[in-house]
Amino acid sequence: MSQMQSGEQVWTTVVGTIRKGMKVIAPDGSCLGTVASIDHDAVKLEGGSGDDFISLTQIDGVSEEGVLLSTRGDATFGLGGQP
Repeated sequence: MSQMQSGEQVWTTVVGTIRKGMKVIAPDGSCLGTVASIDHDAVKLEGGSGDDFISLTQIDGVSEEGVLLSTRGDATFGLGGQP
C-alpha cells in the first residue's frame, strides 16, 4: 500500500513502513542503494539498470537508518531478474 505523508512516498509492508529514499543496508553494514519504489513484493532501488531489486523476504527489519537486510544468503540483488 502506497501513501503520501508530508510530501514523501511511504509504503506499509509486512516488514515495516518503508519510505522512498531510505538506505538499503546489507548485513555487513554497506549501503546497496536507496529505495525508489515498492512493486508487489520487491523493493526497487534507485539508479542502476532499473532491474535492481530486493525481495521483501530478504528484509530483516526497517529502522530510522534504513532497510536492513538479513544474512540468509538468498539475495537476488543485481541478478537482473524481474520480481
